[in-house]
Amino acid sequence: MESSTIWTAASTPATQTQRGLLTLGPPAAYAPYPSPVLSEEEDLLLDSPALEVSDSESDEALVAGSEGRGSEAGARKKLRLYQFLLGLLTRGDMRECVWWVEPGAGVFQFSSKHKELLARRWGQQKGNRKRMTYQKLARALRNYAKTGEIRKVKRKLTYQFDSALLPAARRA
Repeated sequence: MESSTIWTAASTPATQTQRGLLTLGPPAAYAPYPSPVLSEEEDLLLDSPALEVSDSESDEALVAGSEGRGSEAGARKKLRLYQFLLGLLTRGDMRECVWWVEPGAGVFQFSSKHKELLARRWGQQKGNRKRMTYQKLARALRNYAKTGEIRKVKRKLTYQFDSALLPAARRA
């Protein structure tokens, strides 16, 4: 039977037979890898100076601006779904997708035909790469129910904002 020795990552010799089976030999003593010998020039290059930390506001503004989240008053909060929906309803945008059922009570309803269009627009607003679906949007609405910001009404595709979220003019 013909065999050849193969070295594995753990520096243990292994034998490979004609059948292609790999059998490990006895464990070898583990020797640490020797450090490479460096010239003085190479050694100096590896010893990099310590990083400098600046407390300057201008540096913080540069970092925040490069991430696209900075503003004059600090990092801008992300737009939340309830804010997006409340804005659409207040402005009257996308009336074919979502509309008020009882504006004073904060009750609104999604269109069964155009709910996917609204979900896609929410995904674009968030900057998602993947397509937002109504199922994902509805999951977010169910999560709002846990915090009390939006609750499901016992009608198909109908929800209600918490009264604290509604503008004062809507509640009157």
